[in-house]
Amino acid sequence: SAACAICIVNPVDVVKSRLQMQGELGSGQRAYNGVFSGLAHIAKHEGLQGLYRGLVPAVWFQMVGNSVRFGVYHVGKQYMGVDESSANNSSVNFCLGLVTGASAGAIACPFFVIKTQMQVQTSVSANVVGHQHMHTSMWGAVKTIAKEEGIRGFFRGLDAFVPRCVALVAFQMTSYDFGKSQLIARGARDGPATHMLASAFAAGCACLAMQPFDLVGARMMNQPFSIDGAPKLYTSPVDCFLKTVRSEGPLALYKGCFANYMRMGPQYILTFMFFEQFIKLAKGLRSQN
Repeated sequence: SAACAICIVNPVDVVKSRLQMQGELGSGQRAYNGVFSGLAHIAKHEGLQGLYRGLVPAVWFQMVGNSVRFGVYHVGKQYMGVDESSANNSSVNFCLGLVTGASAGAIACPFFVIKTQMQVQTSVSANVVGHQHMHTSMWGAVKTIAKEEGIRGFFRGLDAFVPRCVALVAFQMTSYDFGKSQLIARGARDGPATHMLASAFAAGCACLAMQPFDLVGARMMNQPFSIDGAPKLYTSPVDCFLKTVRSEGPLALYKGCFANYMRMGPQYILTFMFFEQFIKLAKGLRSQN
């Protein structure tokens, strides 16, 4: 379900990644003014290929990360005896989200590293923001990172990425369940419209909670490294956080926030709606057998 969703919203994810790199540490050109102008700018100068940069690792990231996220979360809910009819289950859901987010972040980190690097890169000089890695494909990126940095290259920024995933999943899953249960309790039908509203609410909560971690993680993953493997810009998430605030101001931590919501809103609506329908289909197939 998440893989289907990212194929639709990947162009917005590309804009989000580039907005986060724009003006990094107070340097570089300003190529993008916002989500919609960014989409139009990339489409004009790079075409459809530019809008869908990094799609393959993005799909892998969604499949791997969400398999862990949804699988562990819902199995955990069953194990803890929590379902939609349980009262006061938000605390249990939140704790399950913390565990699920950390697990998903650690396992799916390599795909996010490659996705970020490929989305930021461009062949148009006027569109350049951040460091350019110039990978030709996902497999080419795997070979380059493995050769130049070894296994640690696939886990760049993991210490910032795991908190990002923890914040994302804890607030996303908990707020979706909360929003859905509240709507149903007020007479809404357990159908696509309810799932859509709960998904939009979950996306907003998750976006606000994770955005600073998302920016710090993305910058650490995309930064250049010296031949001996030492990072050239940031030595840790705290170092990246402090340098960003000092050079660009505290609001810089929320660069690309609206783009993130424009991606996450439709993506979560599609993901949860696909997920709910797949669950119903699976239950129907099991009942027939």
